[in-house]
Amino acid sequence: MKDRGRGWAARAAALSLALALTACGAVGVQLALSFASPELFAAMFGSHESQTEFHEAAPLIQKKDWLGLTTLARQRLAANPRSGPWWELAAYGHLQLNELKDARDCIERATRLVPEDVEAWNMYANILRRQGETDRARIVVQHALEVDPSSATAYVILGDVQRDGGRARLALQAYSRAIDIDGGNVFAWYGVGLVAKATKNKELYDKAKQNLQQLSKPMAEQLEKA
Repeated sequence: MKDRGRGWAARAAALSLALALTACGAVGVQLALSFASPELFAAMFGSHESQTEFHEAAPLIQKKDWLGLTTLARQRLAANPRSGPWWELAAYGHLQLNELKDARDCIERATRLVPEDVEAWNMYANILRRQGETDRARIVVQHALEVDPSSATAYVILGDVQRDGGRARLALQAYSRAIDIDGGNVFAWYGVGLVAKATKNKELYDKAKQNLQQLSKPMAEQLEKA
């Protein structure tokens, strides 16, 4: 279950991260939802048994049926309460319904069940950030990086947390590390653009915008409006 859980969690964390970038709004959500095709779900989980178990979530995510997703996840968890991926799916559904307490409860269960799953820790940090618990979010995302120092998602969340706290230099360091790991990470480039805009660094802003125009024109347009 470990590898399959990590496969789903990477997509779930990307979706969660997209919605946390509130300045991106619907653009970020639309981009992230492109991960959720049934075919990709099948590829993620590999075996026929796992495909059968998890592919039901794909159309619910595509339709943005978050209540349906949480209901499905809760049904599956009633049968198997030790399934880390289903706890992550439940957390994600609650997150989109803005039920942050329930989302947090679910993702905490996931991290206890699969403590080596970096993306579960990333989602946990992101939920804490949404709740305004900046210090706790920073601790949790640092733990995510202890689990997997190569997680670009964790560095993006760390950048967001640092930016929330007004620490522009540290935020830029985190976003830059994410870009070192994954040069095509639109959320890292978006974060760089936000920091550059806030600090009136035109050269850096132009660089971020240029990269976003190549990676995602809608995200570049949103950066201009932010």
